[in-house]
Amino acid sequence: MGTEKTIIKRLGGGQIAGGNPVRGRVENDFYATPPIAVEKLLEKEKFVGNILEPACGMGHISEVLKKYYPEVISFDIVDRGYGEQQDFFAFTKDVDNIITNPPFSLFEEFADHSLTLARNKVCLFGKLQALEGQKRSLFLEHSPLRTVYVFRKRVNPMRNGKDRDENGKKWASTIAFAWYVWEIWYDGEPQIKWI
Repeated sequence: MGTEKTIIKRLGGGQIAGGNPVRGRVENDFYATPPIAVEKLLEKEKFVGNILEPACGMGHISEVLKKYYPEVISFDIVDRGYGEQQDFFAFTKDVDNIITNPPFSLFEEFADHSLTLARNKVCLFGKLQALEGQKRSLFLEHSPLRTVYVFRKRVNPMRNGKDRDENGKKWASTIAFAWYVWEIWYDGEPQIKWI
């Protein structure tokens, strides 16, 4: 018998959940939404009136929306060369609809503030795990959340707005994402659907 060594690699919780500790988090949580994810939402949802995109980044969501809807208002707290520079939490004007990909760390805060501004619908792109958590689940349970659209095929947000890494490789993730859709006057149970 030869001398074989078994190497055991231990994975941390962040790696199991899809994080990459070597790369760390992106500054300001800028993980842009792939255009295909927006197209999938628009296949399921129709909107009446204007649409606000308050975390527009480099315009990944806004540019898709503009193909179908004439009035898209775009801003972000960080100037990335697209839209106006504005803090969403200082914004107080009513709008018809809000569609955005908020920083993951502010998902509930974005949802809550959006629901005070929107007259029709709020759509947030977020991790499927946003459904869990004691505080967040209470918020979701008592909000007009109508539909959670879970992606059948993995969608990979674009780190710093880029669809590929420094070696030209497409980003890959083990994290599941969904669109969360609130309808302001909805009073039923949330539904899970697949897109």
